[in-house]
Amino acid sequence: MSIKSMNTVPDTATLGTATSGASASGESAMPRRVCRLAPPIALPACMTIGVLLAFAVVVAWFPKGDAAWQYPLHQIDAPAHYYFIRRILDEGIGAAAHLWPNDAYYPPLFHLLAAGLIAIARLVGVEMTIYTAFNVVWIAGAGLVWPAGMQLLASYWTCRGLRDARAGAGSRGTPSDPSEASADSPLAQSRLFPCAMALIVPLLSVASASHPFQMLASGPLVAYGLAFSLLPFWLYATLRLFDAIVARSAIIRWSAITVLTGGITVFAHPRMTFTWLLFIGPFLLMRLPWRFILAALAACVLGAGAFLAYMVTHYKSSRYFNPGDWFHTFVPNRTVPDALRVFVTDNIDGPAGVAMAVVVVAAVGATIVAIVAKTMRKDAISVLLVVVLFGLLYVCSTALTGWFPNIVAAAWYRAETRPLTMIPLAIVTLLVFAASALRDLSMHAAGSVGTRNAARDEAEAGAVHHRNADRGISSIARVSSAIMVAVLAALAVGAQFGGVTSGPDGTLAGWGNANRARLARDIYANMTLTDAQPDEQLTDTKYAILADMARTVEPGAAVISDPLNGSMYGKTAFDVNMLYPIYNPMAEKNGAIFGAVERAFDSGDKTTLLDTVCPIEQDKPEYFLVMGGQAPSLQMFTFRQQYDPFHREDLIAKYESDGTLVKVRDYSDRADYTKGWALYRFGCTR
Repeated sequence: MSIKSMNTVPDTATLGTATSGASASGESAMPRRVCRLAPPIALPACMTIGVLLAFAVVVAWFPKGDAAWQYPLHQIDAPAHYYFIRRILDEGIGAAAHLWPNDAYYPPLFHLLAAGLIAIARLVGVEMTIYTAFNVVWIAGAGLVWPAGMQLLASYWTCRGLRDARAGAGSRGTPSDPSEASADSPLAQSRLFPCAMALIVPLLSVASASHPFQMLASGPLVAYGLAFSLLPFWLYATLRLFDAIVARSAIIRWSAITVLTGGITVFAHPRMTFTWLLFIGPFLLMRLPWRFILAALAACVLGAGAFLAYMVTHYKSSRYFNPGDWFHTFVPNRTVPDALRVFVTDNIDGPAGVAMAVVVVAAVGATIVAIVAKTMRKDAISVLLVVVLFGLLYVCSTALTGWFPNIVAAAWYRAETRPLTMIPLAIVTLLVFAASALRDLSMHAAGSVGTRNAARDEAEAGAVHHRNADRGISSIARVSSAIMVAVLAALAVGAQFGGVTSGPDGTLAGWGNANRARLARDIYANMTLTDAQPDEQLTDTKYAILADMARTVEPGAAVISDPLNGSMYGKTAFDVNMLYPIYNPMAEKNGAIFGAVERAFDSGDKTTLLDTVCPIEQDKPEYFLVMGGQAPSLQMFTFRQQYDPFHREDLIAKYESDGTLVKVRDYSDRADYTKGWALYRFGCTR
């Protein structure tokens, strides 16, 4: 009796239909028992529980204390994101098309979601702070969207048997790989493996410090981080589209889903297209007919040309055709061995990181076995290529210099921050695929045993030989698969815990996931207000001065100051109309005023300065704030010297003596380091 003639059990997760039953010889009894142990509802239940566990990890990691919800995160680009949210709230949803201070475009999805939360809260009579909205959107993206996306991407391999059973039962398509399971295979009968992986993958996806946690600490790169969290949905849809193209079935449906998920991801951050291409390229080469490959190559060439044209027209440089001179200020921050260590450990330190490295090496071996055994061979080759490409990109972005790494890493801004985000995507995909390949190998071998038992016309000696060989292969693969799943489960859980403690000197001790814990500590330190580092971006004293300034100046009046001394937080915290609300307002489009003010201030000429400054706000006064030098943590800004005129004491004294600047508030008595700090009004005549 064939499996096709038996009853089927509907799969409520819509990932496929699992067949049940046993062959006449009883070889399929084990899969029948597995189906009873894992009913159809088990898979969606495990998927939900897995994501909720990952969400709990992210919430538990998020910095604790009132400061996280009362004060801005003073870290590099953070004021820009607060500014973008405020601009949408002030000007309406149309502002999403031109968020920069110079009215240039910036990906607005993260900020639209935050502004939307505030607007919804207002409808029910609750005043939500901009910091709360910012945090909630980040937590939701990191704790729900990212693990759910990785779980869905993993299901492409872990639920392959269920999916192929459905296709085989309905005659609606063919597997994406000739060696994949059909509806006749025992592979299609077990939900135990996909259920286990549905619990494991979300936890693995939030184990690494690289993503999503690093995105809140580095920049924070919250818009890019949200786009990366959405990327697995786009990747999954694209892989299903490739299956549909090969099967010549449901092409329109999966094309629409791919366009929709891709559009949302690109809307969140257009540069995610490069990461999508890097991941999906090997699968495209291995899966699709040549005409599709050539069409994709042509599209990439056209896209590269358009990108080059955009860069040339928007960013003037004489280095475009000399890659060796690109990013000439870049300095490697790691050695090659250190970069490889970070990659293979998934940026997890301690024993958990060592265990991860061992499992990654084992997964590479299992994937190579899959290639040799022709089990999901095309996908095995593709996954290995993805790991190599992602690893190459990360090493180039952090440890190498020269024309080659410049070209490789250019699309990711030639720094390790963004490629660091990509490590968990590559590593978790590799681990999931390796476990799935071992499981498929065992089930295919088991299916082969049943097939040979049923072959009555085969010579008995030959049948016994083949049955014994297949049973041996099946047993080895089954044990290896079970061990792999158990190790992944232990790793997923173990990486979340581990006795990390904070020493008296502020250092982290213990053997747990210290990289991730260190990020939480550093982020919270950048949310609290102290005067321990008085020259940093935002201190207790600076916050009090900005609050006083907000009470002093008229609503809507423009305030000029060097944003790198922390004055840009005047917009973030108090909605003051700072001329420089972020540290890099850019000079294109309407941004000409920024450079004009700097040059006019540096001129020393009263008339030139007032003629430039006074028209900024036609019916309101303009102010100038002196609040110390540039923060050390912002010194990476390449064009920081453009704000140097605002620190020239001789010019300030001259402008004060000739009436160009009129002192309104003196902050020199706030602390021993605030000498000369003051708020001035420009002597404009209306």
